[in-house]
Amino acid sequence: MELIYWSMLLLGGIFSSWTRLVAAEEEVLMNTKTETSDLKWTIFSQDKSESQWEEVSGLDEENNSVRTYQICQTDSLSSQWLRSGFIQRRGASQVYVEMRFTMMECSSRTSHHRSCKETFNLYYYQADSNEATASYPPWMENPYTKVDTVAADFLLRKGGERKSNVKTLRLGPLTKRGFYLAFQSQGACMALLSVRVFFKKCPPLIS
Repeated sequence: MELIYWSMLLLGGIFSSWTRLVAAEEEVLMNTKTETSDLKWTIFSQDKSESQWEEVSGLDEENNSVRTYQICQTDSLSSQWLRSGFIQRRGASQVYVEMRFTMMECSSRTSHHRSCKETFNLYYYQADSNEATASYPPWMENPYTKVDTVAADFLLRKGGERKSNVKTLRLGPLTKRGFYLAFQSQGACMALLSVRVFFKKCPPLIS
């Protein structure tokens, strides 16, 4: 029952307003909000008995169906990985990853444990082709490049306000044809509501 409750609460934050960076011009490389079918990202678990990333349907602020991922680990620090599909960089030397997510407050969880986390890690892996498999590259930092540990500004708690978080991180320099994103949870109870990857470019000059 607790997992069902947190699932509803985590996805509830998807109705919050959608914020974006103000840029001269952006080219979007990936946006999970516009996907109409299952994302089918790759999942890897160090502990098969622990909760793993799960793809579920949700509704955005305009009541459109969107694909999201959620996880609610209960009692371990095992690494739970989620990897996107191959993203072509289209000549960009650096890109931005905009993530919208909800995070449960550890002290509000009935099954609160010492290894509970309110953060997750973002990585990326560069490649010249769609070469990744269920076991390659190895699920660890190096060959994956760590971008940052992402913390929530707003935490969900029982009876509290349902707010989602939006964080934007920069990746680069990029030198190969494309890359994968990887999300690592180690004790979190969270939902990854949407991921948007884009790069900035100068608008054409008007003579």
